[in-house]
Amino acid sequence: MKLSEIKTLTEVSEKYRVPLKTLQSRLKNLEEDIDYKRLGKRQPTLLSPIGIKKIINKLEESKNEFS
Repeated sequence: MKLSEIKTLTEVSEKYRVPLKTLQSRLKNLEEDIDYKRLGKRQPTLLSPIGIKKIINKLEESKNEFS
């Protein structure tokens, strides 16, 4: 994994046009320290490439259910 592949929740939110609160609520489905890492209170949350794929796939599945 390259450092450039690690993204913050805000970067993922802007790239995929998903509200930040939605991404924050989806973190409960991921494993901390593997898929994401919280840096501390009021600090950014970092997502690994695997974590980004998992969270986006879940969002796409939920979009398909409502279509």
